[in-house]
Amino acid sequence: MAGRPTRIVSSLQWRLLLVLTIVVTSIAIIGDILAYQTAFRETQDLQDAQLEQIAHLLDPRSSILRRDTQEDLNFPESARTLPKPRVLAQTLDSPYLNILMGDDNAVQNLQQLPDGFHNFTTVARHWRVYLLTRERERIIVAQRTAYRNHIAKDSALSVVWPFLILMPILWLFTAIWIRRLFRATQEMSSELTARNANDLSPLDTRHVPTEIRPFITALNRLFSQLQAAMEHDKKFISHAAHELRTPITALTLQIARFDEPELTIQDQHKLIEQIKAGIARTEQLLTQLLSMARAQHQQQQHLIANNAQKTALMPLLRDLIAELLPLAEQKKQNLSFDISEDVFLPVSSNDLYTILKNILSNAIKYTPVDGQICIGIRPTTDNKTILLIEDNGQGISETERQLVFEPFYRILGNNESGSGLGLAIVKTLCDQWHISISLADSGLRNSEQKAGLAVSLIFSPDKL
Repeated sequence: MAGRPTRIVSSLQWRLLLVLTIVVTSIAIIGDILAYQTAFRETQDLQDAQLEQIAHLLDPRSSILRRDTQEDLNFPESARTLPKPRVLAQTLDSPYLNILMGDDNAVQNLQQLPDGFHNFTTVARHWRVYLLTRERERIIVAQRTAYRNHIAKDSALSVVWPFLILMPILWLFTAIWIRRLFRATQEMSSELTARNANDLSPLDTRHVPTEIRPFITALNRLFSQLQAAMEHDKKFISHAAHELRTPITALTLQIARFDEPELTIQDQHKLIEQIKAGIARTEQLLTQLLSMARAQHQQQQHLIANNAQKTALMPLLRDLIAELLPLAEQKKQNLSFDISEDVFLPVSSNDLYTILKNILSNAIKYTPVDGQICIGIRPTTDNKTILLIEDNGQGISETERQLVFEPFYRILGNNESGSGLGLAIVKTLCDQWHISISLADSGLRNSEQKAGLAVSLIFSPDKL
């Protein structure tokens, strides 16, 4: 039972219904009060106009104005059941006026009042009187205040009652209207509940209210991104399975050769070396796969929180060169850099290390013996900083420079082993840290006088 009140309080539909009911009811009550007061005043004004009209129609010399009509007006002020309406019409010199008004001093007090309307109080009653002087005679037309108020209240209530009767109908109409208004969202919620977990097709926004449409549009965009991510993961898993199948199959066949009876000791040693090389390649492929998966699934919140980091380039580069230098020395390559100590880049140290390690590993791998690899910083006119890695290897043709960033893509025609994931990992990390990466011809030439490859990492000034 406790969950239902909480659900009602958190429901937009119930809150909207509650607010509208309170607002409509408050406005209706205020309107009823104003309508009652207005109708009451208008009825009083109408009765005043009747008294004035009667006074102007009377003949001041008529004997009727001196007639005793006490039996028609003698009723208590607080009586619940009032007699038929009577209007007192007399002249101020009438001998019956004091008797009719129930006060011996009534005439004396009335003579002191000017012509016009007055609220007059006697010993026992309250009156609304109108005094008029005609043909040297003063005429008084009076009406009991109690009866006037009774008539005014009845008239005012006749205006208010329709509002009070229509109020529940208005509440019901508001509830039905709000329920119909939220029906589209409820139907959409039911549709999402009934969907299959793999159904990420966009929701129909044609019958959705304008205020909710941006939310549905954002939800459809999220569905599209999830669909793209799922397709990318499927493709990645498919490629990974294919890439792993080949070395594992080769290792299985090589191990199976140990059962051959004619296998010599020399062949066994050779076969062991091949198995070791295969295991090393498989280990490298697995490492690259894990790096690629980690780069693709880093949390955006983690990146934003660390976006203010700055990593000193030179200490990191010294550690990286110390790790890769044996590989470069095996091919007698010249590995040089021209970078000052005060260079800081807005990347986490781990990701910057991964980016530079993959780029330099490729440079060492695809640069021939006695080749050159240079690392430097190049400023630009728009205050951007470019980290440039150049080599005099075989380079990459312009038609393939965008394709090499795709996972598992490898350039045909070279004898170097690899997984095809290095530059894909670099591109993924660069995109996450808003680093622009581009490939171009290097200024260094190889023995065939062909340009090598230049990899540029461009850091915007607002990130430095």
